[in-house]
Amino acid sequence: MPPVIDIHVHIAAKNEPGCKVSREMESEPAFIYMLLADRVKRSALRRDFDGTIRDHILGALTAAPSVDYGVLLALDAPYGEDGKLLEEHSHLVVSNEYVRTLAKANAKVLVGASVNPNRGPTEGRDELERCLDGDPPAALVKLLPNSQLIDVGDPRHDWFYETLAERGVPLLCHTGPENTLPVPRPVDEHQRLGDPRRLRRALDIGVTVIAAHCAMRVFPFQDDHLGDLAAMMREAERNGRWRLYADVSAMCLICRIGTVDRVLESIPGERMILGSDYPVPVSDMPPGVFKDLSLEEYLALLHLPNPIEKNLRQLLAMGFPEAIGTMAAEVIPARVFA
Repeated sequence: MPPVIDIHVHIAAKNEPGCKVSREMESEPAFIYMLLADRVKRSALRRDFDGTIRDHILGALTAAPSVDYGVLLALDAPYGEDGKLLEEHSHLVVSNEYVRTLAKANAKVLVGASVNPNRGPTEGRDELERCLDGDPPAALVKLLPNSQLIDVGDPRHDWFYETLAERGVPLLCHTGPENTLPVPRPVDEHQRLGDPRRLRRALDIGVTVIAAHCAMRVFPFQDDHLGDLAAMMREAERNGRWRLYADVSAMCLICRIGTVDRVLESIPGERMILGSDYPVPVSDMPPGVFKDLSLEEYLALLHLPNPIEKNLRQLLAMGFPEAIGTMAAEVIPARVFA
């Protein structure tokens, strides 16, 4: 039986080399809400920010009985089109080395690397190769275009896609609007970097692409790209070349109640992959979104203490196919599990 993998778990650190959490990030409403919902005390963060975050997130992953592995995600800094680091826009940076260190110490952690292709093929290729050949090697590479300021459709990034395609390493790319990290001004322009249609170039080059969040909005007043992603899924079926998937991370949010059925109707089940987006909070979803649950079964879901476990169990109860849990094992390189 293939392992069950949560492909979308975050980490943060302030004091580890190459890591950063800005004051602006810590004052963001989304960050404050995460602390409250996940019951992380500010006093604990003041005493030991890195240790508190690490122990909280890895504790949840380790204690999730139905999840065999979690992909812990690094996050590279924003870089300009000229390859220069944009320190003023670097609000959350998680180094690849830090994630590798955590993976070495925890058997349930897989490495989700992050290399901003705006670095350019000289510096960027060196860091990407370090990730793909690392100990342990990267299970995937993560990009968040809206905040990292990446136009993933830019031909200048072909070197990046060609490397991923040649090595068989998937690209997990945020799609849709970004609501957790600050998005640089002009915000509307940079939010458009989350349009999944920009990923056509990577797909044509042969990269396995996982569109995070199914290109969905979080709030009803936002635009989303679910329809565009669904059209791309149909095109993938027709052309037989594109290896396109979508993760269902952050789907267990109260503000996404109205979107669950849209995702189930729009995205083929065989192209869905499990993700939680933890520590983005996992809400107790209301009974109306579940399929044929008894009161006893619903109460059992509510009383699950582990958020990563609860995310998986709620998704299955909403009607997402059981195969979401094991689909990642089919797209992650086999050498990662060696």
